[in-house]
Amino acid sequence: MKLNSYTITQGRDRAPARSYLKAIGFTDADLKKPIIGIANTWTETMNCNYNLRELAAKVKEGVRAAGGTPMEFNTIAISDGITMGTEGMKTSLVSREIIADSIELMARGHMFDGIVAMVACDKTIPGAAMALLRLNTPGIVLYGGSILLGSGFVIFAVPRLYLLAGWRATFLVSAGMALTAAIIWLAGAPNVTSGAAPPGRFREPPATLRCP
Repeated sequence: MKLNSYTITQGRDRAPARSYLKAIGFTDADLKKPIIGIANTWTETMNCNYNLRELAAKVKEGVRAAGGTPMEFNTIAISDGITMGTEGMKTSLVSREIIADSIELMARGHMFDGIVAMVACDKTIPGAAMALLRLNTPGIVLYGGSILLGSGFVIFAVPRLYLLAGWRATFLVSAGMALTAAIIWLAGAPNVTSGAAPPGRFREPPATLRCP
């Protein structure tokens, strides 16, 4: 079975399409590998999703290490907490559909071989899950983790409650590697990574809550 992305990237008639991608810096070798779309819901409008840009870089490292080519793209994210009590709160639920639609459109339009959706607060989680359910494409949704405790006023307090702000970068790299390796295996493409970790070998994330 040939890779889905070959419809866009391979063959004489697709030379114009390759020229666009080469202008970014992709090579012929890159375009012969499984292309993994990294759907990043990073935004500078809220702290929940603010660290996703850094975490996405680690996922892309894992995709490359497993023999794939990552292509990152963005979608929207609206914070319930920030917009609550204003006219803006009416946009939050609607954003779920737009998030799902935008990820689905990118995956179908660019014919990615797999999707890694980076999510955090509010409607990015269900929106990304909805998109993957609509697609006949291998994919995984990765949660960026809980936000750290602040120093401002809080309504209630739990003594000695610690929130850990996300999974280790090594886990994210392993997730990207595992998905890409699985896609290569499913497509029957040659695995160009002689030392890549086999699919499924994830490092367990730490507990999100710890109450000593």
